[in-house]
Amino acid sequence: MARRPRSFYGGLSFRPPAPVAAAARRALDRRAQQPPSNRGMTPVGLARARQLLNRQELSPQTIDRMVSFFSRHQVDRQGSTWGRHGKGRQAWDGWGGDPGRRWATALARRMDGAERRAEQAARRSAQHSTSPRRSNR
Repeated sequence: MARRPRSFYGGLSFRPPAPVAAAARRALDRRAQQPPSNRGMTPVGLARARQLLNRQELSPQTIDRMVSFFSRHQVDRQGSTWGRHGKGRQAWDGWGGDPGRRWATALARRMDGAERRAEQAARRSAQHSTSPRRSNR
């Protein structure tokens, strides 16, 4: 199911926390120090790193993309250049690093919970409105 607008998730902050921004800064700084052949990150990854660095409010869909990225790229942590901040590590940190993974995963779970509660409330409301009413005569 598609995510609802950010306003639906009242009380949830879609602004990346400081540790996520710090990981993005680290990725961009380390990437800049590499020769062009050793620079990681796609154009989408670079845009995400800049969003996180600037602590821009993200959309619920972007949070889901972050969760998906971390799930797909978990294997990169086993790469031979991880410790030397190779391309995989640059990309991982560009998406917020370990703090980004924790934040996006927790936020996605809270969005899922808000959606479940809204669906349950809608079902209860629909059941209530379709049940026969008794007359108090």
